[in-house]
Amino acid sequence: MKPDYKLVAKTKYTHLTPDLAAALWQECYKKFYPPKQLDALVQRLQSAEAIEEDIDGQANYFVVQLGGKPIGYFAWKMENTALCLMGIYLKPEYRGKALGQGVLSSCERLARAEGKGRVFCAVPTRSLPVIQFFKAQGYRPVGPADQTVEGILLEQTEMERILR
Repeated sequence: MKPDYKLVAKTKYTHLTPDLAAALWQECYKKFYPPKQLDALVQRLQSAEAIEEDIDGQANYFVVQLGGKPIGYFAWKMENTALCLMGIYLKPEYRGKALGQGVLSSCERLARAEGKGRVFCAVPTRSLPVIQFFKAQGYRPVGPADQTVEGILLEQTEMERILR
């Protein structure tokens, strides 16, 4: 079954995405941040208000659905010469099934169609499976992309793929 990507623009999806984000961020980042810090990060970066602010800033959020059931989400934003992938999050039971590869392929096709020369993203430095996933898709680490949010250091590595 092929997934559907639903643009987060309608009320249904603008309320669904923060709920998905809260659950997926809790699962993905619980080993890196204490609960209070993680709650603060989710509130600042993935709440309904934060997502709406990102969308107002030209970001595009999509809910990933399989058989009509929401299984994750992703977001991207066009920049001068590149597409910035702001994140791909899938429920654990749907990882390793080429769904993330499909999202990356879609983003790369879009970037090429828009005349962009690369796709990049910042991934958690300590999440080796995530780094390995991107490396397996032809991405390479280009350096640290750390940021501080709500006084919390997010140790990140920028990964990129030059498009041909």
